[in-house]
Amino acid sequence: MGELIISGGGSTAVATAELFEEAARLGSIDAVLAGWGATFGELTGRLEALAPVVDSPMQSSISAGGLGRAAADLRSGGRAVETANERARQLRAALVEAGERYGAAEASIDHYARLGGQVAAWALGFSLHVLPLVTVQAIAAGAAAIAFARGDDLDDVLQSPEFVSFVATAVDSVDEVAGGALLVPPGVTVGAGHEIRAPESASLLLGAAGLVGAVFGSRVLVDGQVSVRRQPPDGRAAPPAPVHQRAGGPAARTDGPPLDAPVAAPTGVADLIERIPLSDADAQIRVERYGDATDPRWVVYIGGTVDFTTTAGAETNDMTSNVHGIADDSAIDALRLAGADSAAVDRAARLALADAGAKPGDPIVPIGYSGGGAAAAGLAADPELNVVAAVSVGGPVASAVLPDGRPLLSIEHEEDLVPATGGWGHPSPDRLTVSRSVLEAGAEYDAAVPAHELFRYRETAALVDGSEEERLVAFREQLVDFTGGGPGEMSRWIATRELSPSTPGGAPSR
Repeated sequence: MGELIISGGGSTAVATAELFEEAARLGSIDAVLAGWGATFGELTGRLEALAPVVDSPMQSSISAGGLGRAAADLRSGGRAVETANERARQLRAALVEAGERYGAAEASIDHYARLGGQVAAWALGFSLHVLPLVTVQAIAAGAAAIAFARGDDLDDVLQSPEFVSFVATAVDSVDEVAGGALLVPPGVTVGAGHEIRAPESASLLLGAAGLVGAVFGSRVLVDGQVSVRRQPPDGRAAPPAPVHQRAGGPAARTDGPPLDAPVAAPTGVADLIERIPLSDADAQIRVERYGDATDPRWVVYIGGTVDFTTTAGAETNDMTSNVHGIADDSAIDALRLAGADSAAVDRAARLALADAGAKPGDPIVPIGYSGGGAAAAGLAADPELNVVAAVSVGGPVASAVLPDGRPLLSIEHEEDLVPATGGWGHPSPDRLTVSRSVLEAGAEYDAAVPAHELFRYRETAALVDGSEEERLVAFREQLVDFTGGGPGEMSRWIATRELSPSTPGGAPSR
């Protein structure tokens, strides 16, 4: 099991939490030693100022020689403190520089890996155009060779950090494959590929799916209206509330019911993750309110993917919503002529907040897992919302464009390919990423993507809570200040995508 690796949050350094913690401790020692040095200097000065008085006849009982030796000893001690202070300062600088160099090296490796992936993607598209059958056979043979080299265990390949990096490169390189297949020169394709990444590819895909749906009535990747209703405390689904939103349109709502249960304030990141709705729960969204009526503050928890099919049904937490969530990060998404303007999960979370009583301008902290993490990042990226901070757990959020000053804590596992489905994204000074390795080499796991399991993320969150790294400490303190220590009130919400009665194959409603 790996250590916490921390990157981002306004720093170019990338290193383990322990390294950053040691650098912070050395910074504290530096300040203490500087204080001691000032004290030594002050005492030495006082003793030296007493020397003329000691030499006078009235103070003959005092040994001037002893006073001089004391002053010399103080000066010697002061020089030793200054030496220790300088060494602590140098060591701290060396640790910080190590993190900076590691970050620079990692950024260079990522850059060349992406460039190599773009060139390879173009070559793949070109080969598919020229020799499609031979190319497919070569890919199959290569995959078999890799699996054989790793002990005939394909799971080890799929669960490796190298495969996760491959996924991130692949979803960013769809346009290069298309360019190669269309015989577009590689320089043009690769050059344009820096601007066409996973969000742009997802947006173009959704535009095409929307046109096909409009012509043939297909629901594949075609989103629609959503509604939410409160889940009563006894767990039974409440009747549908008069809360609706057209795809891309404003919400029309009545005053929502009161929040239904008291709740203690979360004590850390692990506590936040513990409250995220599970995929087998009825409600996909949980809303907590802290503060009084004059100063309400809201925390919204968004569950992960439930339906993994590509045909949009009544379930909002599905692959259709996930693709829309990635496309939302692209500037060209607003230009699409077909389809909803945002993911169903994103719109459902906004509706749940509004129906729970949140008003425009109220402070919000969204927390999400998997596809819900992308929704949390989408809320944080909206400049019209007063999002104070956000947390994504295993979500594809690398491409989220955050307004200045809105911190997003993204917790990711090195073997989890779900965050990689958003591509490499782009750096953001306000996104703080914490990652670690969670799988043991050669171990067998029952889950298809074991590194994505929520309980493993809870374990990582416990390490985040125990870390003294200054950025993580600051983030935890910000959450405590936000809730004020509680208590608060909680409600759960069931989201449903509205379909016409004739829609075939829709997922059952909750």
